[in-house]
Parts: sequence; structure tokens; C-alpha cells
Amino acid sequence: MQPQPCKILVVEDFDELRRFVSALLQPRAEFQVELAADGLEAIQKVQEVKPDLILLDIGLPKLNGMEVSRRVGELAPAAKILFFSAESDAELVRAALRLGAGYIHKPHAQSDLLPAIQAVLRGERFVSDGLLPPSPSNPLWPDSHPVLSEVVDRAMKMAGADKGTLHILDPVTNTLHIAAQLGFSRQFLEFFDKEHNQGSCGTALSRGQRVIVDDVASDPIFQGTRCGEIVLSEGVRALQSIPLKTLSGRLLGVLSTHFRVARPLRQQFFSVTDAFAQEVAELIQSKLAGA
Repeated sequence: MQPQPCKILVVEDFDELRRFVSALLQPRAEFQVELAADGLEAIQKVQEVKPDLILLDIGLPKLNGMEVSRRVGELAPAAKILFFSAESDAELVRAALRLGAGYIHKPHAQSDLLPAIQAVLRGERFVSDGLLPPSPSNPLWPDSHPVLSEVVDRAMKMAGADKGTLHILDPVTNTLHIAAQLGFSRQFLEFFDKEHNQGSCGTALSRGQRVIVDDVASDPIFQGTRCGEIVLSEGVRALQSIPLKTLSGRLLGVLSTHFRVARPLRQQFFSVTDAFAQEVAELIQSKLAGA
């Protein structure tokens, strides 16, 4: 059975640009493209088509893109929103990213359109280069680093693990950054500093629940990927990643423990309890509040 095509609603008031985008997407069998020329038409099409993804201009007539995105959240909450705008103001981009999954700068449309759509459909965040200042590798202040390293060390001892990482979530870009680690090489750290939401950490982030990988070599998350190659090159054969959520449900990061042997005892994984992960999340929240 052929998979159902992804329904994409393109909302753009400039005729030539709307035709250009349509010409790029229509020939691809995996996409079913619908068009709208203003905000009110977009709302009507959302109700009729129930798109999987909305490519959404911001400066629309009748109803602007920001308001459209808010209404889409009520009408089609499963639809992913990818903003598509000529605006490059960093504050506007950040505001858009709080409502949508990505932001394409129109001057980069030729190169960014397909990669952005593919990334957003995979559950990743996409922002055209140059729109936002680069996020620091460690989004917390330097004197918190020892505290977070102690957290990683404690989790490793609880699980009998060989290595560990603690990622903190950048709420603006929805990307993970390594804030503390024990046992990893520069190659590993540089790879995950660029490929933020890859592997089990990104999976735990998107699912909002613990991810256990009994064998990196055969697990679907890693098999056949560059991410898997990097992890295996570190001598890691099994690992777990636990989302860090506060009592209120706010997601702040991911804590991972890594093992040199495949298929460790299950109690090793669950010795790092959800209660401990919540304790870590509350610690991070208190640090952020006092920053």
C-alpha cells in the first residue's frame, strides 16, 4: 500500500512566490499541495483539508500569520507550522518560533524550503542561517557547571554506567545543548553541538518519556545513521535518555547514561528514577530563575 502523501498548505499572498513554491513541491509524489492567498482563506483551507504542515507567511492580508497560527492550534492541533517570511528581526523570529516549528527566510527559499519541510516533518526545529545568534554550547552560566557534572556523576553511579551527559533545552529554538558530560571525546561533543536533537536525547525530547536503547548497533534510532557511528566510536553499546520535567510539566532537558556493554540489566536503567530526574529538573529551574 502506498503511503498517504503529506498535505501541505502554502499560505502566501504574493502570486509569483506562491507559484514558485508550488512548482517546487507539486512534482514530488510525497506531497499534496494546497494554496491560500490570505489569512482568512488559510483558516478555511485548514478546516477543509486538515493539512499536516502549513507553510505560513507572516505579513498576510485579512489575518496575519501569527494570528493564523494561533487559530490553527485550535482547529488542527496536529498540523506543524513552518513560517516563511522576508522579516529577519530576531525578536520576531523568536516570537514566531514560540508558535511554530521553524522559520524560513524568504531570500533562502531556494536552498532551505525542502530541507526545512523535511526537518519539521521529522519533528525537528529549522531556522534559516543568520537569523538568530548562535546558541552557546552551555546555556547556563559557568559556575553551574560543577553542579551539573555532579548530577551526571551521581546518575552514572546509580546506574553503574560508564559515561553520561546532561543536555539543557533552549526554549527559543527547541534545541538541546550539552551542559555537562563525563567520559566523552571532543569528536562526540562537537558532533552533538551541531546536530542538537539527534539520537536518543532528541527522541526522549519529542516523546516526553524515557528512551532505552539495549544495543546501539541494532536499534532503529541509531542504525545506519552518522549519529550511531559517532556513539559506537565512543565504545557505547547501550544507553538511556530521560526527559527532565518539573512538577508543573515543564521540559528542561535530558539526562543520559551510557554503557559499554549491550543489554545491561534492566534494573540498571531504572535505578535512575523518574523522581531523581524531576529533582534534577527542579534544580535546573531554580538555577535558571536565579540567573
